[in-house]
Formats: sequence, C-alpha cells, structure tokens
Amino acid sequence: MLCAPLDNEQSPPDELYLERFEAFMEKCLTDIRSFAEREARSFEQTRRDVARWHCNQLFQWQSPSSSSEVSNRSTEIWTILVNLSRILESLSGVFGIESFLLAVDPEDITSQSFLGGTIIGREFWRGMRAGGESGAKAFKEQCIKNKGNSSKFISPSSVINVSSKQSAKNVKVELYEGVRNALRTVSGIRNAEMKWSNHDRLFTYGVCLVGWPSDIPAKNPSTLKADQNKRLLELLNNGTLRFIKNIMLSSDSDQAQAGPVWEGTEPGENEDEGTIDQSDEMFSWAIQYEDDDPVDRTEPDSRVTHQDQPVEESSLDVGRPRKRAKFGERIRFHSAEDVIT
Repeated sequence: MLCAPLDNEQSPPDELYLERFEAFMEKCLTDIRSFAEREARSFEQTRRDVARWHCNQLFQWQSPSSSSEVSNRSTEIWTILVNLSRILESLSGVFGIESFLLAVDPEDITSQSFLGGTIIGREFWRGMRAGGESGAKAFKEQCIKNKGNSSKFISPSSVINVSSKQSAKNVKVELYEGVRNALRTVSGIRNAEMKWSNHDRLFTYGVCLVGWPSDIPAKNPSTLKADQNKRLLELLNNGTLRFIKNIMLSSDSDQAQAGPVWEGTEPGENEDEGTIDQSDEMFSWAIQYEDDDPVDRTEPDSRVTHQDQPVEESSLDVGRPRKRAKFGERIRFHSAEDVIT
C-alpha cells in the first residue's frame, strides 16, 4: 500500500524563524485593521474575509505544473492523490477535521492501493478490523467485480434503506447489551439473562423490572419494531426503565406462613371430607381407642353377650371418617378374647 508523504515530516522551524513569523503576522493584522477603518467595516468581519480568501486559495485545485508530468498515467494519478491528501491535511490544520483517503485502480491489477489523509485517519484504517492492506485488496476485488455493473443507476432510497437497517440493528444490539448489563449489575449475578417474554421470571434473580411501557408487548427485541426498540433504549438510558431489588418474601417464608404440610396429605385434600383436628393427628399415639358402647370390666358375662351380638353397618356413623386401629386397641382386643376363652 502506497502512502502519501506527510507535510509535518519536514524539519521543525527554529525559534528565530517563529519570532520573525509572529512579527510579520502582527504587521499583517495592523494592515488589516487599517484597511477595515478605511473601508468603514469592522475589524472582525474583515479578518474573516481574509481567512476565507486564504482558505479558497489553500483548497483550490492544484494542477500539474508541466505537461511532461501527465504523460504517464501512473504519475498523473499519483500527483492528484498526493494533492488531495495534502488538502485533507490542510483541512485538519485549519478546522480540525480528521479524514483518510483510500484509492484503488481497478484498471491496473498490478497497481497498489493508495492511502492518504491525516495521521489519525491513516492509523484508524490500518488498525481497523478488516482494514489495512487486506481491506484495500478486498475493496479492489469488489470494484473489479462490480465494474461491469457500474453503469447501473443506484437509487438514493436503497442507500437510505441500508443505513436505516444498519441503524436499527445497532439500536437492537445496544438494547440487548444495556438491559443485560443493568440486570447483572443490580442482581449481582454475572450470568443473568433477561426474560423478555415473561418479566415475572426475573424473580429468580431477586429483581423486578419497572418502567416497561404498557403499549409495547413483552417480546424479544428481534420481534419488536425499530421505533419500539429505540423507545426502550431511550427509557433505559434516562433511567425510566430499570431493575430494582425484589422486596417480596422468598418461597421459604411463604411456606412457613402457610403452615405445616402434613406428611401424606396434600393441601386441600380433606376439604370435601370435613375438617379434621390436626392436634388429634399429632397426638394420635397417646389416644386409646374406645368403643362406642364401653364394656364394664366387672361384668364379664354381659361383655361376652355384647361381643356375640352382630353389629349392623347401618348403625355406624358414616358421616365421620373411621379411625385407624391403634396399637393400644389391638392389645386390648386380644386381652378381651383371653377373657372370653
């Protein structure tokens, strides 16, 4: 890649030259002030006119000095590109505008590309990804490929659409990164990811999202419109859309307030069967089963007669669930059979 020579590569002027130059410029300013007084104009306006005249002379097209320099095509191209590069450097010195110039010759495959402009612009192109020498080669190949289609008209609307698509993509990428960084900063979880379609699932990170507009659906930015993504990005930047720490109780506290869950029984399982005193279940080991018609232990004959009488199922209370046989009940039942025998 060929590079234009820089004007600042010359040897710096000495201090005596600078003193003489400042004295000369002071004399020029004095002459400009005198001219402005004679013309009945303000000094500032006259000085701006002088600066404008100087810029016109500085940026005007500089043609080759002799016809011998344009005999060779390569020499002519080189001269023009060098002049353009110097104009860009002068533009930077006067107005502070940074720029770079990249030129390729599709007509000559063996020719090298040209890089000119300011130092910052050149270094930017050299250090840019897919730039430098490889970027210049890719640009030249693209020009050669599209050389046959150069006569086709390119509508301005197509260029506008491309730029708008690029800007919409940039907004979407910034929205993704901004929301992700805000979520990870507030939650303290470095691998936290945004739940675009279900904001309630952010509870798992201990945060909640506030400021989401009601007229924008909770969807991924890839499915939203460009103006919606732009609006969300603006709300995120000004702090309206943000994450805050969730102050709701955790799931353990909810379970503790709901009361103990009894083993083998689901919540609401016994609602249709009636309410059972949980204290009886907790202390069932201390409750001894007693018959509906207790038997007097001092009268064994009546007890035997009572055991021989059949008990009809209709006489039992079917509205109340039957109790399980306890360990004490089985012991007392066997002792009753021993008495019968």
